[in-house]
Amino acid sequence: MGEPKKKWWDGDKELRSAGDLVSGGGTAGAVMTILYVIIGIAFWSLVGYGLDRLFGTSWIVWIGALIGAFGGFYLVYYHMRNSK
Repeated sequence: MGEPKKKWWDGDKELRSAGDLVSGGGTAGAVMTILYVIIGIAFWSLVGYGLDRLFGTSWIVWIGALIGAFGGFYLVYYHMRNSK
């Protein structure tokens, strides 16, 4: 009847978002920055690839990769700007 049993999810009450990691800097911020850019490029390249297959072209995938890279860098900038 004493103390309640500690659950595994009680260990870290300060869970951080990806934006918190980016704005905090350090190794975690660097990894999240790289991941934002890589995931942006991969996602929008796949969208471009699908559009290339749909329209029978071969250049839209490159536009998608550029949009993804720009979007990734913009997200990093957005999180850094809002951290102040």
